[in-house]
Amino acid sequence: MDKLPRIGFVGWNPFQFLHIQKLASTFPGACFVIEKRKDFIDEFSEEVLKNADTPIMVWDRAKMPTLDGVFDIIVCQTPFSRIETFEKSKIAMIQYGYAKEPHNYGPWRAFADVCLTYGPYAAQRIEYFSPAVAVGNPRYDDWHSEAFHSNAKSKHADKLNLDKKTVLYLPTWGDLSSVDQYMGAIYNLAENYNVITKMHHNTQLLESDRKDKMVSGAIHNFGANDDLLELIALADFVISDYSGAIFDAMYCKKPIALLEVDLDDQMGGKKIDEFSLEYSRRAELGLRIQGPDLLAAGIAELDKHPEKYISAYEPLRSELFTDTQDSLSLAHDALVKLWKGAFTPSQPQLYLRKELKEFYTTKRQLAIAKKKQSVAK
Repeated sequence: MDKLPRIGFVGWNPFQFLHIQKLASTFPGACFVIEKRKDFIDEFSEEVLKNADTPIMVWDRAKMPTLDGVFDIIVCQTPFSRIETFEKSKIAMIQYGYAKEPHNYGPWRAFADVCLTYGPYAAQRIEYFSPAVAVGNPRYDDWHSEAFHSNAKSKHADKLNLDKKTVLYLPTWGDLSSVDQYMGAIYNLAENYNVITKMHHNTQLLESDRKDKMVSGAIHNFGANDDLLELIALADFVISDYSGAIFDAMYCKKPIALLEVDLDDQMGGKKIDEFSLEYSRRAELGLRIQGPDLLAAGIAELDKHPEKYISAYEPLRSELFTDTQDSLSLAHDALVKLWKGAFTPSQPQLYLRKELKEFYTTKRQLAIAKKKQSVAK
């Protein structure tokens, strides 16, 4: 066997681990590094922590710089603590979704030596900051396996009435979430459908009141440790708001209902702007639901004409996702190529990285100074 790079996959929540689990398993000796943040480690299930394929180690945020050089490549979704100090290990970033463009395509991408994207749309936007290659989503490879679908249905058979169709609710978190406004209408759907929900991982970690709203009804609720793709396999229809789960449902060719919330105070902020697909191309993505009282009729409409709404987003789908059923191999090969020196940041990308490192360093020093000043008072 050819020698392979030493790779550490860094993250701080279960969603990030599940996202890279398959890719990590293609590199013998790779490990998942949980960046310790507060007590979020408690949100990892025992099943995830005892994964047989990829060992896990928990690392204090303040000690993250000590990992520089321990691995040939660090793979992450978003910046980890003290990323600006890394010089020896290569940094690879792997796309985690298509929503929230102001963040997704931000200058922090300049820390990467390569970004692995789902398709050409993301690669074109990220390559301003760093080298980018469209490899697809390695997690999606399972979608093309009959065994995967069979196992998902067997695993959750006790939660479903086979005489009813199944609705899956996938809300985002924070100010763009539809939970507060629509949760009652979601519960009411259970009269005619199997209803399952999966809360956003940040809702599980950071939004206790919203988390309580989601788990208080007599429907089946899932959280950060549960596999989104398995749940989509069970669904006849997907309901979302401004979540990246819209695009997971799109890839899997599910009819989508989009819950509308007030964006007046959010547009142009850190999560959504006029360029964001979930806003700018919303009419193509699914059936827009203008209020909770219209949800039941909307699902009935999707039930009558599912292909109408699937075909509406097909042109965009082909732009967003690389046409492959073996993304795992493409992503694996891209990381090996990075290790061998195939990707080199351009002159402008290097200049931007230099400025970004200085900014992050100054920002951290300022935070430390403010904390000391606060303690002194």
